[in-house]
Amino acid sequence: MNNETNNPSIQEGVEPKDLIKMQTEVGLIESMFQSKTLTAIVIIAIILLGGFFMFLSKVTG
Repeated sequence: MNNETNNPSIQEGVEPKDLIKMQTEVGLIESMFQSKTLTAIVIIAIILLGGFFMFLSKVTG
């Protein structure tokens, strides 16, 4: 089976602004601006991950 025919090709007229909007981080930030719940979940996750890595560094050091 030829995989080249199944992959979409990048068009010549794609603007850099469109390429930036395709990034996962940009989509997350746009969704966070619309949802208070998502913003709270992301902040809590960052705090928990930071605490976990601080715990690991204290255990190993």
